[in-house]
Order: sequence, then structure tokens, then C-alpha cells
Amino acid sequence: MQLAKQAGLTVITTVSKKNHEYVKSLGADYAIDYKEEDFLKETLAITNGLAVHAVLDTVGRENANKSLEALAFNGQIAFIAGPPDVNSAISFAHPLSFHQVALGSAHQSANRHEQAALKKMSDNMLELVKEGKLDPLVEKTISLDEVLQALAQLASRTMTGKIIAVL
Repeated sequence: MQLAKQAGLTVITTVSKKNHEYVKSLGADYAIDYKEEDFLKETLAITNGLAVHAVLDTVGRENANKSLEALAFNGQIAFIAGPPDVNSAISFAHPLSFHQVALGSAHQSANRHEQAALKKMSDNMLELVKEGKLDPLVEKTISLDEVLQALAQLASRTMTGKIIAVL
């Protein structure tokens, strides 16, 4: 959200009602309560039926499938937690672009160029944090002994920020 706002984009996000003000403080222009509202219907209302140019889906395949309907002509979807059904979404009349986000895979490859590109992105992000242009959203700092407990807390989806383990 923060990077999208810095790029001058309008940001629409889905989040529970209790976190609406939080995401707006990070740059969201619109917050849709995914528990109570149909995000597709709300997104199309916000965009006057034109849909959006890009979606970043971090929820999973079923959500990514529904997100395809919120994409405008030549829209792009990036997904982390599961790909949409690409085969059913391919249409000459409504072309879309699909992007899998798997930054860690660069480390598993032998592609030094991609590894260097990932390092450059990391360096740029750290510089934005250092300059105060990007909040890393650290909610809690823990010791190595607390990692299992912290993972359980992350799985409960009650955190709004990041947990950092100090080694």
C-alpha cells in the first residue's frame, strides 16, 4: 500500500472493519470489509464499473479467481498464496496478465542476474525505510526462543504488523 501510494495510485484493499483506519493510515483510499461486503461489487462501484488495473492477491486461489472479475481490460494480477485458474480466465476479448510472486525462488536458482536484481530491490527498500519514506510495520521484536509462539500468533491472523526475531 505504501509503495502504491508513493507511486500516485488509488489503493483499494480488503480488510476487517477493525483495521480500516489502520490501512488508511498506510495509504489505502478505500477499505472494504471482506467479512461483510462483496469486494467485487464494492470495487466495481468505486471504479464506476471500470474495474482496476492491478490486483495483488495474498489470500489464495479462490480469492484470486474472484479477483480476476475485478480486473479491467489488460489488467494484471500478482499472486502469492495461490494462482487463479488461468485457463478459464484466458479470453481474447478481455486479456489479462498473471504474475507469480516468489521472491525466495531467486535464491534457489543459479540465476545470478535475478539474485542481484533481488538484492537491488532489497537495498532500495532499506533505503526507503532509512529515509522514513516506508514504514516496515514492525509490531513486535522477539528472541529466537519465542519464534514458535510468534508463528502461532501469525497463524491466528491477529497481527497487523511484522514480527522480527533477533538472533
